[in-house]
This record gives sequence, structure tokens and C-alpha cells, in this order.
Amino acid sequence: MGQFYGTSIWDPVLILAQIVSVQCLFYLSLCTALYLFLGTSTGGALTVEVLFDYRKLVGAFSFAAFLTSALAGSLILYFVVERTKKCLDFTCTCYLLHLVFCWGYGGFPLSLAWWVTIGVSAACMTLVGESLCMKKELRDIPTALPTRASRGSAQTSGRGPAEGTGNKRQRLINFLGR
Repeated sequence: MGQFYGTSIWDPVLILAQIVSVQCLFYLSLCTALYLFLGTSTGGALTVEVLFDYRKLVGAFSFAAFLTSALAGSLILYFVVERTKKCLDFTCTCYLLHLVFCWGYGGFPLSLAWWVTIGVSAACMTLVGESLCMKKELRDIPTALPTRASRGSAQTSGRGPAEGTGNKRQRLINFLGR
């Protein structure tokens, strides 16, 4: 499953699909974390206000839910974005869109606790996502040529290191189309 991380090709459809995927999966993870941390104390009655109204973000459980969502968001970056240098861009886009949605729902966030929570969550999502993607990018690239140690038992996969990069866009579009 070797992928070539060479020059980037401008593909706005792929970028938009990645933004939508990251945003949707971020909200899925945030809603799940909010339910796990706050749903038990509220009897399972969570509303959209908990997600988008900055005045409802109070307490350590809300902070823990956003931090858990940020860790899940770093895994989302690992699987959807796959590039270290793009993790900060997609994280900032995700949290800027969250700011716009919160602003549209309940007004501009004036709470210091909201800004600290979002700042810490964004930093956590960026740093952990970058480290995961960097580990993925620094893996050895499999080649079809046998090495000295396994010259007699080398198996070629039939795929070069650059094959599959064009399929990433199609895989993401097929995933979104389901």
C-alpha cells in the first residue's frame, strides 16, 4: 500500500470533499463525546444548543468532550488528509467553520472558557494529527525490486510506489456517495 507523497496536484473537488468529510466526522465525534460525558449527567437529553451555543459550554466534562473529540479529529486527519503539512490547514478550517456555526446559532462567543477550550482542542488536534501523519509519511516505500536479504523469496505486488495516488480522490468520492 505504498503511496507517493510528491508534488501536490491542485484538485478542488478533492479538497472540498476532504473539508466536508473532516467537518462531518468532527461533529460526529464531538456529538459522541458530548453524549458520553454529558449525556449521563443530563439523563441523555442533549440538544443542538450544547453543540453550538457557547453559553452551554461549562465545566470539566465539556472540556473533556472537546479534548476527546480533538483526539478523534487527529485520527480523522490521519485517515482523510494523510499529509503532515495539511493538518494545520484542515484543523483551522474545521474550527473556523465551527466558530461560524456557533456565531450564527448563538451569537459571537464571548466566553473565555469557550476560546480556551477551542484553542486547546485545535492545538491538540493539529499536533497529534501531524505526528500521526508524519509517522505515516516516514514509512519505508515498498519497491518491486528484491532486497539482498530476501533475494530468493521476493514477491512483487505489481504496484509501483506512485500507483494509487489517483485513486485517492475516487475512493473519497465513492465513500461520500454511499
